[in-house]
Amino acid sequence: MRDAFDLDPGRVHLNHGSFGAVPRAVTQAQAAFRARAEANPMRFFRVEGPGLREEARHVAARFLQVGPDEVALVRNVTQSASVVLSNLAAQDRLGPGDVVVVGEQGYESVRRSVVHWCERTGASYAVVPHPVGLDDEGLVDAFDRMFADVTGEGHRVALVIVDQVTSPTGSVLPVERVCALAREIGALSFVDGAHAPGHLRFDVGSLGADFWTGTWHKWGFAPRGTSALWVAAEEREHTLPLTTSWNHGQPFPYPFDTHGTDDYSSWFALDAALDFWEQAGGFGIAKRAIDLLDGAADLLGSALPAVDPAVAVPLSPSPCLRLVPLPTGVAATLEDADELYLALSDRDLEVQVIPYGGQGWVRLSGAVYNEPEDYERLAEVLPGLLPGVNA
Repeated sequence: MRDAFDLDPGRVHLNHGSFGAVPRAVTQAQAAFRARAEANPMRFFRVEGPGLREEARHVAARFLQVGPDEVALVRNVTQSASVVLSNLAAQDRLGPGDVVVVGEQGYESVRRSVVHWCERTGASYAVVPHPVGLDDEGLVDAFDRMFADVTGEGHRVALVIVDQVTSPTGSVLPVERVCALAREIGALSFVDGAHAPGHLRFDVGSLGADFWTGTWHKWGFAPRGTSALWVAAEEREHTLPLTTSWNHGQPFPYPFDTHGTDDYSSWFALDAALDFWEQAGGFGIAKRAIDLLDGAADLLGSALPAVDPAVAVPLSPSPCLRLVPLPTGVAATLEDADELYLALSDRDLEVQVIPYGGQGWVRLSGAVYNEPEDYERLAEVLPGLLPGVNA
């Protein structure tokens, strides 16, 4: 599997979850579409492009097991969040007295989008506390309490944003239950499923969300810029792309199919990416990752100085991500985490280092190209980079 990628063989790559890695066969498929565009730009953009974009959307819909009229292709999850928030603002469904509720472990760029649109509309936002060791019941109760606090102050919960898999800790959240609570109080719900496609088995339509978004560049092997926005039937008429272009005025999702002259080759290569995913094991990739990461976490825990036993770990880790605590005081701030990451990278180890809840962590990925020796190398190098530990 490692030979199927163009990853630098001189480095250990343990952070597939952030930016993914595109297999060589998929980059070749994308390059072929780009070559067609350059061979005859006029015909490609005028005649072939519209059909290819629609075909790519059908590929996405089939994988998600939804109808092609339910899902739009977009560049990334952050764009999806901006689409939803901007449309609510344009429809006067987000303004003074309205509150957007987000989880503490939500993705930072999505939170910044929320801040931006609240500032523009006069709405406000509230953050649901989410310590690392919180179980599903505790998280659902935390959202429920936040809804009660907001409405008790005379405000309206306009939108609830909840992550299917959290970025900082790699935890799988009970999004169906949170969406159900939101619906009970008349709020819309938006599920950030950035890590979900190719990683988790799920039915988009059964989540109970009004909006769901996910991307294939993390666990689906697609080129970056290949993401989807699913919209519930009652919201499709009101959901427009950020760019008004040739398909303006057509029903959802056609206005999303084009946003001007651009390179859509990443979308066109989605079919090749999903073929690779299937051949590489499909959901068996995630099953393999569980065993791989179990061993990696044990190995790293044995190699590192003792961690405070009071430090909790995620109770519902996703199959392909694992959070391992660092000793107290190590990488507990963003500055220190960045410094440790750079020290690891300087030693040819690409690993995500995260500060969360006053505690430093390494978030390991279990990608199809990872092997036990990758984590053994990390266990050899990391202790020597920690304060007070001899190299």
